[in-house]
Amino acid sequence: MNNPKYTAFLSIAETGSVKKAAEILGYTQPGISYLISSMEEEWDMQLFVRNYGGTVLTPEGELLLPYIRSVCTCESLLTNKVHEIKNLDAGILRIGTFSSVHINWLPEMVKEYRQKHPGIEVEMKCCDDYDRLEDMICAGEADCGFVILPTSKKLKVTELYSDPVVAVLGTGHPLAGEPCFPVSALDQYPYIQSLVSSESEADAIFSMYDKKPDVAHWVDNDFTMLSMISSGYGFAIFPELLLEHLDFHVLAKPLAPAASRKIAFAVRAAGPVSQTVRSFQDTAFDWVRKWSKSR
Repeated sequence: MNNPKYTAFLSIAETGSVKKAAEILGYTQPGISYLISSMEEEWDMQLFVRNYGGTVLTPEGELLLPYIRSVCTCESLLTNKVHEIKNLDAGILRIGTFSSVHINWLPEMVKEYRQKHPGIEVEMKCCDDYDRLEDMICAGEADCGFVILPTSKKLKVTELYSDPVVAVLGTGHPLAGEPCFPVSALDQYPYIQSLVSSESEADAIFSMYDKKPDVAHWVDNDFTMLSMISSGYGFAIFPELLLEHLDFHVLAKPLAPAASRKIAFAVRAAGPVSQTVRSFQDTAFDWVRKWSKSR
């Protein structure tokens, strides 16, 4: 809302009358006069003079007129923009995430969100370094994001989906005909180890069962790993979501006992959550619920 002193100043300047300005703004004449007097006292200068033709600006008032008008215009624009943002008519939403969610969830999820809120500009930031991804959200580089639980940074997280972790092997692997991949066999076959830091799910499983992988190859790309597995170079541990829509001749075997990673929606721990982020979180949870049922 514009400063009432400035609004009174502009109204008197435009109408040339304290009485007309009071009627337009819904003030009494003494009330309008008080606003102008307080400005003159604060700035130690006379802004208006009364004459037979009405109330006119002094030379000092004439000099200040464009600046006061500019301030009122900017305040009006600010008020309108705040209203737009609160009503999700405008704004920017920056989402941080890792590859499997970025590829398999975000395109359709964001499409659905933009249909509801076409005025919101969405930026998607993909980062497969989980620590760096959490830092992005903590530092405000991303307004929200998808992370793996547990997190190492202080974030507000809400669990969203339990993603099975599976053993991926070629069709010629000795366990290809088995219904599952026993964790007791994790160290009995050649393993393809990822150089990507987001492979913490696989590391955690080996650690949990006190197994040391028989690493046959180190690879820095998931697609290369899958290509090598399909050619019989070994097996690897992958989150199931990463395998969506991939056309490789490989088999995904559930681990026995079963294992999974927890995907969560995260925002900064400090400060309020914007309405833009809240609305996207609602869309994300609803989308994942429908996606899970359709599988």
